[in-house]
Amino acid sequence: MKKVLLVLSIFLSTLSFSQSYKTAIGAKGGYPGYGSLNAKHYFSGSSAIEASIGGGANFLWLQGLYEINQSLPTDGLNWYLGVGPNVGLGSTSNNSGLYLSGSGVIGIEYTFQDLPINLALDTGPVLEIIPSLGFNWRGAVAVRYTLK
Repeated sequence: MKKVLLVLSIFLSTLSFSQSYKTAIGAKGGYPGYGSLNAKHYFSGSSAIEASIGGGANFLWLQGLYEINQSLPTDGLNWYLGVGPNVGLGSTSNNSGLYLSGSGVIGIEYTFQDLPINLALDTGPVLEIIPSLGFNWRGAVAVRYTLK
């Protein structure tokens, strides 16, 4: 039993994470959202939620991601893996109404030590569900102001 607890504690210590900010707010742009307001908030250890809201002339969409973050050997540099839903309302040249999809994401972020700025780059699959089934790949860049 002691050996199991020792192995478990060593394993959990390798997953520990010390983020350099609690909340970051800014802008995220890329495909398919092109531009959105974005916020990321850590709620425990390596777990964070990221939310984006964006749109265009006839379209509004929301995205929510649950992310697991891990530090890399360079101070302020982290990688993350996440998943979450996307919901949209509006009309495009092909459809109008409700849009629903799910996203997976893998990314890397850097938080400056002397500036309250966070930069992130991510990519991942999008499974489109409504109005029709489909698959897409996206990528985005975020620039955020960090709040300790």
